[in-house]
Amino acid sequence: MVQAKKEAPMNLPDGWDDEELARVRKLAARLGASGRAQIIAARAPGRVNLIGEHTDYSGLPVLPVAIDRSTIVVAAANTTSEIEVSNADPAWQSRRFAIERQIPPYATGDWANYLKAAIQGVIDHFPGRHLRGMSMVVGSTVPPASGLSSSSALTVSTAMVFMAINGLELEPIETATMVARSERYVGTHGGAMDQSVSILGRRDHALFIEFNPIRVRAVKMPANAALVVADSLEVADKSGKVRAEYNRRVVECSLAARILGRALNLDGVKILGDVVRAIPNWSAVNLVEKLAATSPARLDANLKEAANILGVSQTALDAELLGHGSTRIELDSNRPLEILKRARHVLSETERVIRAADVLNAGRLDEMGTLMNASHQSLAEDFECSTSRLDAIVECARRGGAIGARLTGAGFGGSIVALCDVENASAVIESIDRGYYEKFALGALPENLRAVLHAGPGASVIDLSANA
Repeated sequence: MVQAKKEAPMNLPDGWDDEELARVRKLAARLGASGRAQIIAARAPGRVNLIGEHTDYSGLPVLPVAIDRSTIVVAAANTTSEIEVSNADPAWQSRRFAIERQIPPYATGDWANYLKAAIQGVIDHFPGRHLRGMSMVVGSTVPPASGLSSSSALTVSTAMVFMAINGLELEPIETATMVARSERYVGTHGGAMDQSVSILGRRDHALFIEFNPIRVRAVKMPANAALVVADSLEVADKSGKVRAEYNRRVVECSLAARILGRALNLDGVKILGDVVRAIPNWSAVNLVEKLAATSPARLDANLKEAANILGVSQTALDAELLGHGSTRIELDSNRPLEILKRARHVLSETERVIRAADVLNAGRLDEMGTLMNASHQSLAEDFECSTSRLDAIVECARRGGAIGARLTGAGFGGSIVALCDVENASAVIESIDRGYYEKFALGALPENLRAVLHAGPGASVIDLSANA
């Protein structure tokens, strides 16, 4: 299962190996690239998060890797002010839309909203610039709705190719910030982890990423470590039904932060990261105890109780937390907001991430596995984003000899990541096949449902005309 990737040809960025270039040629042929003055291709990898789940939108650190599966976009300027796009996968319909100051979205869940998000992000970042339209073809080896960030790989590759077509340049961290902000177009109020690691990923390294602003430190993956990633077959589509659960937790975490900030006499607190950065020698236990002494563990979803605790108007709090228009967060009024449990996960997870960066760098895989297992337990019990099937596949991985295993991505379905010794990867996969897929998979088992994935390089753009 563990195979070395082929080296990239000379004069091309890391990641453009023979396999990727073969994909590019197929996409270019589909585009009808012959005779075009300039053909641009962008590749952006998906990601696996080793630890640090649901911390990025609280401004707290994460530890992901960019993976050796990617989305590639091949594009050429057209003579219109429109974006024309087709997908190599016939499951995704072709789309065409105009470049305008405010691009109206398609219906919720439409795959092309991520394209629109990318284009809108560039428009917003370069106001007043005349932007050329383009014709583009998309192809991806990042499975959709599986928790490996296919959405950000698509948004990043689209934004980068659109900028290249229009002669625009940004520093990588600036691009990550722009694309992360742009994904709110689809209505998911996420953080910047996925976009950052997709753009900034480094071969054979995890990235310790901090936020507000984005800062990155590369952490060497130990040579004897393997990452087995397995799809639970539960769809985790953040642009669809999972969005409400995801956004609900964003609100819960923000409320916890504001209440803690008021209790600690801190000004301007919006997210839990604001609290952590303001308190020297903070600890999760102490902050959770302070929150428990200040607020009920659960608050009504109408925000009236929360507004009273914070000493602000209910209307103002509603506007700040839930927003308005097409991206407004809608809360189920019959379910209380879980403040204490969500804060306990985010704060304890932050401690685990900080510790994990050190132990992984030192090659202490047993300690890393313990942290990953504790992370999954916290996600299941306090953040309540695991499922019985994710729990089952995690347990299968551990029975097969994984040092640690946990859900990866937003949860509510999607994939798990298992850390193991390279020599034990096949046994872990066999345990997952026998204990999980034989029960849940229908028909023949697709090979790509589970695999050893490798930490790879981040996104890049090539000019196919120059490299012909």
